[in-house]
Amino acid sequence: MDRIMMISADTHGGCPSEQYRDYLDPQYRDRFDGWLVQMKEMYQRMSQGGGGLFSEDSMEEFQRESQGGRIGAWDNDRRIQELESDGVIGEIIFPDGSFNNAPPWTGLISFEKDPELRIAGARAHNRWLAEFCAKLPQRRAGLALIEIDDIENAVQEIKTAKDSGLRGGILIPGLTSDLPGYNHPRYEPIWATCEELGMPVHTHGGATPGFDGLPSSMAIFVTETSWYSHRPFWFLLWSGVFERHPKLTFVLTEQSACWIPDTLFHLDQRYDSPMFMNLRKGLSLKPSEYWARQCYVGASMMSRHESEMRHEIGVDRIMWGSDYPHLEGTWPHTRQKLQGAFKGIPEAEVRLMLGENAARVYNFDAQELAADVERVGPEADVF
Repeated sequence: MDRIMMISADTHGGCPSEQYRDYLDPQYRDRFDGWLVQMKEMYQRMSQGGGGLFSEDSMEEFQRESQGGRIGAWDNDRRIQELESDGVIGEIIFPDGSFNNAPPWTGLISFEKDPELRIAGARAHNRWLAEFCAKLPQRRAGLALIEIDDIENAVQEIKTAKDSGLRGGILIPGLTSDLPGYNHPRYEPIWATCEELGMPVHTHGGATPGFDGLPSSMAIFVTETSWYSHRPFWFLLWSGVFERHPKLTFVLTEQSACWIPDTLFHLDQRYDSPMFMNLRKGLSLKPSEYWARQCYVGASMMSRHESEMRHEIGVDRIMWGSDYPHLEGTWPHTRQKLQGAFKGIPEAEVRLMLGENAARVYNFDAQELAADVERVGPEADVF
């Protein structure tokens, strides 16, 4: 095809929070009503007190430029319109929470202590997302939210997600909180089930310990959020998860990509050092070799700096993402921003990073998408 197939490895979706009530098991709906009141009060305090992530000026500018397009977080027709205007024809959908559309008690960031409520909220979101993806199944790969307190329940939810059409895989919390870390054997059924069913395991930026309420809290969050989301990678690596499950796919999304080469160098050094020979026990490959075999980065809002590091990261490991419909993403100026990131890079490599890698990981049918790609995809010669 002449045009480039663009699949965003990072988009977000979720219905307006009050609508999740219909997707909850009935026994949780009374408690949901109280949660909804608290959420609305929190959003109001943040909007009035300047406690949000973004400045008021940047939010106002974004609202003008987006022209209401962010309702595509739940509006099917508007979502298609906005993604196609960006040249995007396929997407991997993570949960949302930026526009009063967070799933109850859970999501990218959750402060709920009761695991029963988090599980109920995750199940409600997965039900909504399965319906949403079914409206355009050839172009949407949704991620199931999984809670890790009850492993037997988590395994069942993974199987249910697969059966319901959520073929994108699962999203695990970046932080295990009071539970053991991901190197613990208790998680083995999750890894085994995901390998068996071909469900990629994801972490996503947003995981940090709780704020202390000081003015510097948000700056510390912005500084640390990616690092905490990286950590499961080396927990799975050193505990032999990738060794035991060679067909398991692991993806780190919206946590930048430039950290990867130095991290792999550091880990390989430890693996190769005679001082740390015990680290090699049970591991037949170097850390960088496990990365090259079964790990990927969802390189959201990919920068020129990151694209110039593509060979160190692995051109076949990079999956570009637009982060639609979030303010920090490339939408609604994706076409212009792509030029800044990819101008002058060989076409074959651009095609890999912008869509072909994601098509392989998430089982998109390139032939099925071909007509739509020729209709809305960017022309190859723009790069």
